[in-house]
Amino acid sequence: MRVVSLDIVGFRNLRRVSLACAPSLNLLIGPNASGKTSLLEALYFLGRGRSFRTRQPRELIETDASVFRVVAAMADSAGRRVPVGIERGPRELTARVDGAPTRSLAELARQVPVLLLNPDSHRLLEDGPQLRRRFMDWGLFHTEPGFLDAWRRYSVALRHRNAALRTGGTDRLVDAWDGELAAVAAIIDRLRQSFCKALENALEPLAAATLGEVSVRVDYRRGWPLEPSERDFATWLHTGRAGDRQQAHTRLGPHRADFSVRVAGRPSVENLSRGQQKLLVIALVLAQAELYRLRLGDACILLIDDLPAELDAGNRARVIRALAALDSQLFVTAIEPGLLEDTAWPQARAFRLASGEVSELI
Repeated sequence: MRVVSLDIVGFRNLRRVSLACAPSLNLLIGPNASGKTSLLEALYFLGRGRSFRTRQPRELIETDASVFRVVAAMADSAGRRVPVGIERGPRELTARVDGAPTRSLAELARQVPVLLLNPDSHRLLEDGPQLRRRFMDWGLFHTEPGFLDAWRRYSVALRHRNAALRTGGTDRLVDAWDGELAAVAAIIDRLRQSFCKALENALEPLAAATLGEVSVRVDYRRGWPLEPSERDFATWLHTGRAGDRQQAHTRLGPHRADFSVRVAGRPSVENLSRGQQKLLVIALVLAQAELYRLRLGDACILLIDDLPAELDAGNRARVIRALAALDSQLFVTAIEPGLLEDTAWPQARAFRLASGEVSELI
């Protein structure tokens, strides 16, 4: 999917925005506080239903506005166009897909598949497993039709089991939720394991392109022990129930899953400098985009905030070559146009932002 046009009203410091977007590279040029990141944030919100900068909806709404609205015309690889839009007030969110209202943010997300690279992206490697689970699940949501239903079933069963543990529910009641958890955990585990193997395969050439010729391995951890091998997840739930009751929550399961990346046989956070870790995260996100293209036969949208400031000239050139080799639509911010070489994208468009206003550079 690609953004053909983008209209934004009432979002942060942006004046009314109306862009005709390039199918390849869209450069957003302007000084700090000009609205570049806000424009990326608005497009991210359209595809994710949340911000990457704040959890407070009021912070996203322009000072004199009561709501903000983001509307895009999307086009798939066959040229079919679908209008999508989202409106958010302090308390209520509404969305439309192809002219019809929807309560499903999942439906909206399928139409606007966005991935983000920004100065905080290094947290994917450094922070706890929640971000890495979210990374796995974004890929599976878009490429595996049965994943969302399985995850919803698991979340419901986990919530009920935890409630039974907190309130002293009977063993018979907990047994019922154990059965549902075990059945769905097997589906989620299989899909995540397959995803991590595919991610490793896609990551190898991209890590070579950005980091140099190194070996990379993606190690998946399912969230409960592998040994002894004869114990399935239901058995682990049963044997750990007393401890779960004491802690008042389920300590093992897909909700504790994680993955790590090994470079040249060692954990990446130990083996790489901060700059190299940034390059590895870029390679991971590009690998995610490549998997999307391979599985769906279409492109996703990459939002890249302040790439020039994050990398020196040599590393930036390697990343640009890797980006140019992908079939993805890019929205990239920079302070000055000369900081980013765009000759690889003959259809590129550049937009100047100043005090929240946007104009196209010719």
